[in-house]
Amino acid sequence: MWGERRLDWPDCKNTRDLGGLPARSGLTRSGVVVRSDNVASLTAAGRQAMIDYGIATVIDLRSESEVKGSPGPPFSEFQSSSPAIQMDDGLESRAPAFLHRALIDDATAPILNEAPTMPERYALMLDRRPTALAAIFDAIAASEGPVLFHCFAGKDRTGLVAAMMLSVAGVYPVAIGADYAETDIQLADRYEEWLAKATPERLETMRDELRCPPEWMLSTLDHLERRWGGVEEYLAAAGLSADAITRLQSKLTS
Repeated sequence: MWGERRLDWPDCKNTRDLGGLPARSGLTRSGVVVRSDNVASLTAAGRQAMIDYGIATVIDLRSESEVKGSPGPPFSEFQSSSPAIQMDDGLESRAPAFLHRALIDDATAPILNEAPTMPERYALMLDRRPTALAAIFDAIAASEGPVLFHCFAGKDRTGLVAAMMLSVAGVYPVAIGADYAETDIQLADRYEEWLAKATPERLETMRDELRCPPEWMLSTLDHLERRWGGVEEYLAAAGLSADAITRLQSKLTS
């Protein structure tokens, strides 16, 4: 709808830039904030594409048990000190730093699974994990260069963080909803793979959960507005400093 923001980084399927969206101050900046599915899926070519894009910080939103089961991207040779990497053109590019900031902890996951709808799960994430969300946004604000955040599918946890980030940047709700819905297009093939493995009794429920109607995320932002007065007020109540909130606002708009 607002230009091609999808990033072709094999073998991630749900990676896109949060730039180029209409906001009160104009279009959001490109090359600054990226949302993605699990970057552990990246091939060697995909890892190079991420480095070439200039990503300085990767924030992993997955839970403790998810990280233990799949320890993260095969960047171990880069992670300890983020050294400069020699590029094909002879220039040097610095590998990204990796941060683990779990949005959902292992104790909260079963509670979320009891919620009957995805918007109710999103509301529970907000209600039960304000400190975790403040830590995530503090890490985004502190990044000195382009930042990427991801979970497993890049759909729900990543979708919530993206929507909140875009709201802070003054992006219009219709564009926030459209960004959330874009996941349905990018993950269409993966949806089919996952549904093919579902048990018969889980199939219809899973088919419903694997959707991203814009109204789901917009109703979640409405919940946040009603209960806290907005994203900035929520983050401030969660302990994020005024300076960090200002830096967040400027990420996509300066």
